[in-house]
Amino acid sequence: MNSNIRIAACCVTALTLSLALTGPTRADMTPKTIAENDKVLVTETYGKPGESTPSVNRLGQVYYYVQGGTVELTYSDGTKATVTRKTGEARIVTEKRAYSAKNTGKTTLHVLIVTLK
Repeated sequence: MNSNIRIAACCVTALTLSLALTGPTRADMTPKTIAENDKVLVTETYGKPGESTPSVNRLGQVYYYVQGGTVELTYSDGTKATVTRKTGEARIVTEKRAYSAKNTGKTTLHVLIVTLK
């Protein structure tokens, strides 16, 4: 009986944490894993206007913009660039510096990201 109570408590805690992390008050774009094996990771990211990603190295990742928009990139050396990504656009990241991305547009971005392991 005790193990069932512990399992139920863990499930409730996990569900509560999951709901808290995915709620509408989040201010960052957190990728969700949609497929993974020992060679590749495929994630999906939604970013509402004003939301941003942490600064990380994305060299070699493949991006597909299901819904495009305007993004401000802030590089590790402090420089910034504003780019517009079109819906249906695919690109391979060749930037060697780490950078963060902030949705500065008026639409929600929807991006599929492929990362080789």
